[in-house]
Amino acid sequence: MQLRRKTKLEAAIPTASMADIAFLLIIFFMTTTIFATEAGLTIVLPEKGEVPIKGKNLLTLLVNKDGVIKIEDESISLEQVRPFIQEKLAANDSLVISLKTARQCRYGRMVEVFDQLKLAEAKRISFAPAPRK
Repeated sequence: MQLRRKTKLEAAIPTASMADIAFLLIIFFMTTTIFATEAGLTIVLPEKGEVPIKGKNLLTLLVNKDGVIKIEDESISLEQVRPFIQEKLAANDSLVISLKTARQCRYGRMVEVFDQLKLAEAKRISFAPAPRK
């Protein structure tokens, strides 16, 4: 009598459809994920270079590290910025406002001042760091 050898069956995991499942998962997560868009300041930047501005057409607005706003060496509150700028723009329609902020100033404070300038309908705004003292 002849004994037959038992053949060992090896366990196998079918991987033929593994790539299909992986791509379906990738597509699912790409279509269901919400991509956050950063809401920043909408600023149109000019071409590189310097534009000469006459002294009478330039108004410097300083914001120091404590958030104090100064226009023409005079401290004003945030609420006074809009009417002051509107008055200056009514007198000089080619006025350029230079917004200078100290490096230690809160970013939010600069945005608040910028918002007041936009509400005053200022079109020519220049951003610059405040001079170091």
